[in-house]
Amino acid sequence: MKISPLALLILISVLIRMCIASLIEFGNDEVYYYTYALHLQSNYFDHPPGVALLIRLSTLNLLLQNEFFVRLGPIICSAIGTLLSYKIGHLIKNIKTGYYAAILYNTSIYTSIISGVFILPDSPQVVFWLCGIGLALKIAILSQQKKPIPLLIWLLFGLTCGLCMMCKVHGVFLWFGLGLYILLYDRKLLGRPLLYVSAIISILVFSPVIIWNINNQFVTWNFHSNRINESVSLINLTTFTKAFMGQLFYNNPINVVLTVVALFHLRKVALLEKSSGKILICLGLPIIIVTIYISLFNNVLPHWSGPGFLTLSFIAAAYLDTISLTSLKQTTLILKSSIIMIITVIIAGVSVINVYPGTLGKTNEKEFGKGDFTLDMWGWREFEKQYAVYINQQKILKNDLPRKIVCNKWFPAAHIEYYVARPLQNEVIGIGSLKNLHHYVWLNQYRTGLKRGEKAICIVPGNYPENVKEVYSSYFSSIKLLKVFPLYRGGKRTKIISVYLLSDYQGQVD
Repeated sequence: MKISPLALLILISVLIRMCIASLIEFGNDEVYYYTYALHLQSNYFDHPPGVALLIRLSTLNLLLQNEFFVRLGPIICSAIGTLLSYKIGHLIKNIKTGYYAAILYNTSIYTSIISGVFILPDSPQVVFWLCGIGLALKIAILSQQKKPIPLLIWLLFGLTCGLCMMCKVHGVFLWFGLGLYILLYDRKLLGRPLLYVSAIISILVFSPVIIWNINNQFVTWNFHSNRINESVSLINLTTFTKAFMGQLFYNNPINVVLTVVALFHLRKVALLEKSSGKILICLGLPIIIVTIYISLFNNVLPHWSGPGFLTLSFIAAAYLDTISLTSLKQTTLILKSSIIMIITVIIAGVSVINVYPGTLGKTNEKEFGKGDFTLDMWGWREFEKQYAVYINQQKILKNDLPRKIVCNKWFPAAHIEYYVARPLQNEVIGIGSLKNLHHYVWLNQYRTGLKRGEKAICIVPGNYPENVKEVYSSYFSSIKLLKVFPLYRGGKRTKIISVYLLSDYQGQVD
């Protein structure tokens, strides 16, 4: 039986993602979102619950907890995303545009790896974002053709936007984009009662997040508003440059350049029907512009604008279809270059993380490995093995170590949670401020906590150095370094993890 090109693309990309998911350890954010799934809530300190529910589904309610199954959700979402990209491309132009859109989806580092392999709020968000794009396009196209817009489309758009926001608040840009399109190009839609019914549905779906924040002093809003503080009066070229280059890389430089060229030709060449091009621009550009604007004053994460670039990639796909009519070789060259780019990033990334000899970070003893991003995704499995052996040695010496581990920051607390406490049946307890602990303030409520006079273990990786005595001396009467575990990659020392014994807990300090 002959397999279709789309099915082959989905199959190959899924197999590649499965390999990546199995070959590297969790990053800081991934292992932190794993802690969301331990106890389901209607909202969390940083984000809505979409990612937690996805983990629960892919792990069969936490029955299967290794990295592969925790990451299986994003892999499935990326397969769905490929199919939806094809359908949207087909909707706006033709089948060939659909295929090009599916290829661009799988060659974007953001959609293919960041949200397609790594377990992040973006993973489920991308699926609902694409559904929202498809529904918004249908609304715009039907309205342009002066055809009735079915009730079901309005209801589904409201539901989809609400679910997108339940994954990540950025989903509100779907409503912003549709609203902008209506105000600029199709004001008669303002007279449609179903538009407002759709908006009410989104609010109702998102209401658990609102209620949770009301009950928790709007902690999520305060956290994110502090991240985008505009009180800084001077433009910060460093943060802007980092954001600009990050967005360029995350969305594949070749795809970004192609998208810019396509936008330039959109008004000159009939790439798309006017309503399709306009709604895609309204849906895609605002989140990119907002991210760039914030970067002028603050640090931003480049993947914030990923949904915007994904939306504009459909215009790029339509452009590829147009130029393929006169120069198929040029289209093939662009797509091949984009594919080579993503394959190079995958091979280089996995290789550097797993086999690079030594560290890319600092090499002085106090901060060994600091600044090496690869150490977030390497070394924890090996440390757990060495630490387990050490614990057994101490048992033989009648010197049992405490089963409670304390940490004052969400990272590396989440790594310790997943790679050490979980397999060894220990317990991680957050000590310190909400600013540093994030979700661990809520996780502490499910833990036995520490009693006065108790002992605890403190684990400190060299790439995130802490002055343990300075941090914990107000909580414990005695602090003792037990052992420093050296970890080797490629035959060279790459990472050190220090283990401390903290004795005589004095109680939480205000």
